[in-house]
Amino acid sequence: MTSEAITFNHILGQGRINQLGGVFINGRPLPQAVRVQIIEMASKGVKPCHISRQLRVSHGAVSKILNRYAETGSISPGQIGGNPRAKISLQSIEKQLMLTYEENPNLCAAELRQILIEQEVCSRSTAPTVASINRFIRGKGLNREKKPERKRLNHSIDSILGISLGNFHSNLCDSLKY
Repeated sequence: MTSEAITFNHILGQGRINQLGGVFINGRPLPQAVRVQIIEMASKGVKPCHISRQLRVSHGAVSKILNRYAETGSISPGQIGGNPRAKISLQSIEKQLMLTYEENPNLCAAELRQILIEQEVCSRSTAPTVASINRFIRGKGLNREKKPERKRLNHSIDSILGISLGNFHSNLCDSLKY
């Protein structure tokens, strides 16, 4: 262990050693320098499991940082605690998200996120993640429009042979019974 890690441990009093031998504080973000190293190593093609072992950081933490970077372009940790003013901006984002979704129900969550950024409702770093947009849509009970069923063509193999799939399926099921 380095003296920096020991000092880090003694100052906060909450430091623990993970299974890989790294020091962490439960519920607190990784230091910025470690986050930068994770992104640099990943950009050089190092696999997350190797990054985890080399930096002595849990695989879950590495994955979470890489996913956040892929979605937002930011390596900053998420907010700890809450700010009442942030809720107001969150409500305005949700309102705009609803309006955009109602106008364009066929857009995927990534496209909705991009529109929020382009309309400057939020920045790339403050925009909701694709997963949270999907949760929001499901939570509001908004279902994506189902694609219309394809109509059977008159010249399909079934109509040429003069059989219907329903009868064929039930006959097949009957023949498989003991």
